[in-house]
Amino acid sequence: MYILRPRSSVLAAVIKRSTNQSFDYVIVGGGTAGLVLANRLTEDSDVKVAVIEAGTFPEDVVGNMTQVPAYAPQFEGAELDLEWNFTTTPQAGLGNIPVSYYRAKALGGCSDINFMAYGHTSKGTHQLWADLVGDDSYTYDNMLQYYKKTMNFSPPNAETRLANATPTYNADDTATGGGIDVTFPSYAQSWSTWVAQGLAAIGLPQAQSFVDGNLLGHSWQMTGITQSTGIRSSAQAGYLRPVLSRPNLTILNGTFAERIIFNGDTASGVEVTSKGETYTLSPSKELILSAGVFQSPQLLMVSGVGPKALLEQFNIPLVKDLPGVGQNMQDHITVPISYQVDVVTSSTLEGSALADAITEWNTHGIGPLSNNGGDYIGMEKAPAEFRANFSAEVVKQLSALPADWPELQYNVLPATVSTTSIGGEDSVLGGNYGSMLASVIAPQSRGNVSIASASMSDAPLINPNIFTAQADIDLLLTAFKRVRQTLQSSAMAPIMIGEEFYPGPTVQTDEQILDYLTETVRPFSHGFATCKMGNSSDPDAVVDSHGRVFGIKNLRVVDASAFPFLPPGPAPQIQVYTLAEKLADDIKQTVY
Repeated sequence: MYILRPRSSVLAAVIKRSTNQSFDYVIVGGGTAGLVLANRLTEDSDVKVAVIEAGTFPEDVVGNMTQVPAYAPQFEGAELDLEWNFTTTPQAGLGNIPVSYYRAKALGGCSDINFMAYGHTSKGTHQLWADLVGDDSYTYDNMLQYYKKTMNFSPPNAETRLANATPTYNADDTATGGGIDVTFPSYAQSWSTWVAQGLAAIGLPQAQSFVDGNLLGHSWQMTGITQSTGIRSSAQAGYLRPVLSRPNLTILNGTFAERIIFNGDTASGVEVTSKGETYTLSPSKELILSAGVFQSPQLLMVSGVGPKALLEQFNIPLVKDLPGVGQNMQDHITVPISYQVDVVTSSTLEGSALADAITEWNTHGIGPLSNNGGDYIGMEKAPAEFRANFSAEVVKQLSALPADWPELQYNVLPATVSTTSIGGEDSVLGGNYGSMLASVIAPQSRGNVSIASASMSDAPLINPNIFTAQADIDLLLTAFKRVRQTLQSSAMAPIMIGEEFYPGPTVQTDEQILDYLTETVRPFSHGFATCKMGNSSDPDAVVDSHGRVFGIKNLRVVDASAFPFLPPGPAPQIQVYTLAEKLADDIKQTVY
């Protein structure tokens, strides 16, 4: 791991103002959604907002590691103090092994550690959302205004990108002035230019950067990066830092939420602990949960809102029996395929090459370190020849999805993803390696989040139920084969060296491939929908279309847990920004 010198001065700490202030809103969690709400609500100077965050600025913990786009792959499984270091329960679909699940513990949340992909979900997905929650404000046309509020777009720099890496996009689909800086990285991966040809060779059409409501095809990926500096644009960089001086905004970093306080069926405050001191914050209007897909439902449950039988098990006094709290968890799943290749990739970014890249990034914000590695993507429905082998039940499940909801996703990575690391006995020292990730983005497996005790200090029990639905098995097998078709196409042959490096040519039959998938498949850490949005007739719904918890006054959930499902696309976190922008407007319009 290499930490570069900071590009700019880092705020050493957030000033913790007096905790006996009064607030209109208290936001639990300073992640992606929470900081959007904090920014938008404090636009009114008469509105006072406090944000509770267990972490602090990521730069105070790991230097500028989070600022460098190329370091994005280093966060998964890194066990840094910047992360919660969660582990799932043993997964039945993976031979009863647990897997790590990374979530950021910092201001900005997972926008500090993700791959920075930017994009919309599909028009049909939004129509399904509107239908499920009974609210037409969720159609694509109605949500487009909020997508645009998230975007501050800069066109790609043709002088620093490869000549054959010119992105295709419609300028009318972009916007400026929004919260997140969006561009195409100044450095394009050579590996990606070849993958683009391979995806075209197997029949994927060219797409327009996935910001027009269409997700079917292949395209260069828009990215949350500030073009002038090459630095990651996160929620804390785009939504928090510009407004830190607002006197009506209080950031309580290093502060841990313990439980919600209720007065009957009204959320009246939240008990928190900071530096050994425990106290209560009581907003005059609303308590807003933005603690994430795992800790928002956990906080509800330890406070008495959730499945009655579970709360009774831990002697938690029942405030509201809501069976859906913690249920309905969904995540994308993925496996890699790697080759040794005859183009320069990140595999050889070491020694003098790394030193040069550091200088180039520090000086001009360009070069290999300005690229996140995942700069090209393809998405499609499972082709007919594969679909013909699906059972009638699987076909029926998948047919319930909108026609423009892709089932399969193909990502690039300019390195190997292998149990045999570079330099191992099977690899070539100093060789360049390239990978593609075969992924399922129409998962049918459903997991859950539970509690191990009545205390927030004990980690939540996370059970994604990875690879337990037959549809997911069929789709991942298809995605794997489609990636192999891409990598073995004549279009990519000129740069491929030898046979497949990982998993290798011995993995050929469906049985062998399925063994590989079961051993290797991992979640994308895109967990969603554990406080599912719905209407009052849905017994599993936790919040309404405005994020308000059913049966409880003055309490909302605004993060990924509040979604009715996991939306497809290259950048589900952008939908979190977008929902937060919408709910900020909803809150502003609420009459008390």
